[in-house]
Amino acid sequence: MLQDELKEIRTQLRMAMNGVIATSMREKGIDYKLNFGVPLPEIKQIAARHEPGSDLAAALWKEDIREFKILASLLQPVDDFPFKQAEQWVKEIPYLEIAEQCSRNLFCKLPYVDNLLLGLIFNVEDEYARTVAYLIWMELFRVGKTVVAPVRAAFIVECMRTIAWPDFGASWKEKQAAIKAMKFYGRQSADHAKQMLSGFDDFPEFMKTPEGQEIYNDLKFEFEYYS
Repeated sequence: MLQDELKEIRTQLRMAMNGVIATSMREKGIDYKLNFGVPLPEIKQIAARHEPGSDLAAALWKEDIREFKILASLLQPVDDFPFKQAEQWVKEIPYLEIAEQCSRNLFCKLPYVDNLLLGLIFNVEDEYARTVAYLIWMELFRVGKTVVAPVRAAFIVECMRTIAWPDFGASWKEKQAAIKAMKFYGRQSADHAKQMLSGFDDFPEFMKTPEGQEIYNDLKFEFEYYS
């Protein structure tokens, strides 16, 4: 039954495949064993034709196929996804798109999201752990949700660590995810916006750099626009 459903999904993806998108991804270094190049809206349409289930999601996730991994994030039930399994998926994320889709479709909806966030933001070993933490925060703040005080405190401190600590060595994707999360947090209230901007006061040397000025001004403009 499971193999039949996987075969059906392959057929649906093949019918929706877009060679131009797949080729463009390969040229940018996004190299899966198989990439159908199916746009996200069509992947979601395919997901809607199938019943969510842990066995199906696990079978999809283990394959090195772009669309299978995205479908796994859409079809994995949030109430049947253990903490350890969430951590394992983060370890196995191959590219930023998958990190974004997992964070949006699954991770931000988990009942233990606060504990997951704390585990990820202090994990400097897995390539995507901290990036995923910021992506989850972004999704939560985007829909107006709050997090418990320790998780909020970690968010504020770690954002500045990511973007302003010269010796930390955060990746470009981690910095961009942090900035996006900061924007959505600051949009929630004037107090949140002030918290984000005041964090720069502790990094006067960073504020003297073009990067520091650019990030600060970008955030300031964002908060003024949404105030």
